[in-house]
Amino acid sequence: MTQTSTTPRTTLRERKKQALRKRIIDEALALIAHQGIEEMTIEAMCDGAGISRKTFYNYYATKHELLFDICVSRLLELVAGSIEQAIADYRTLPERLTHVITRQKAHLCGGTGLEREIARYSIASIGNSPASGATLLALMNENFLRLYEASVSELKPGLSHAFCAEMTVGMIDTVILNALHNPAYDAARRYDELLDFLCASFVREPDLAAGETAALR
Repeated sequence: MTQTSTTPRTTLRERKKQALRKRIIDEALALIAHQGIEEMTIEAMCDGAGISRKTFYNYYATKHELLFDICVSRLLELVAGSIEQAIADYRTLPERLTHVITRQKAHLCGGTGLEREIARYSIASIGNSPASGATLLALMNENFLRLYEASVSELKPGLSHAFCAEMTVGMIDTVILNALHNPAYDAARRYDELLDFLCASFVREPDLAAGETAALR
C-alpha cells in the first residue's frame, strides 16, 4: 500500500524537475541565439527562466555544466538519431553512410547561428577539457561503432568496425573545426568528399563508392 501511494508523488516530482530543467535549457538556448555563448550569463538565464540562482545551482554547478548538457543533448539528437534511422531504414553501408553524412552536412552548412555556436563550444570542449572532450568523443565513437557494427560484413578485409568508427569521427571533427574557424572553407564539398572517401576506403566492394553514393545524395 505504501509503495502504491508514494509512486505518483515521486513521478510528479520527477516530472516537475524535468520541466524546470527544460525551462532552464530553453532560456539558455534563447540567450545563446540572441547574444552568443560568451555573453550568456547565469544571471540573465535565471531572470528569463524566472528562477533564483540557488534553484539553478540545484541543477547545474557551473555555466559550463549547463552548456555541456546542451551539447550532449544536441549531439545525441543529431548523431544518434540519424544513425538509428540509417540502420532502420537502409540496407547497405553506403546508403547508411550517405544518410548520416548528409544529415551532418545539412546541420553544419544549413544550420542556424545557434547550432554553430553549440558546435563551436562542443569542439572547444574536446580541446580544453579532457573530461568533457572524452565524453563527447565517446558518444560519437559509440554511435558510429553501432553503424559500422551493423554493417560489419560489408567492411573491407582487415578493417575492424572500431577502427572505422574512430577514423570517421576524427575526420568529421576536422571538417567541423575547419568550418567554424575559416569562413571561406567549403564544408559542403568536404562532406561530399568525405562520404566518397569512406565508401571507397571502408566498403568491401569498390564499385559502391563514389558513383553510387553520388547518386544517393
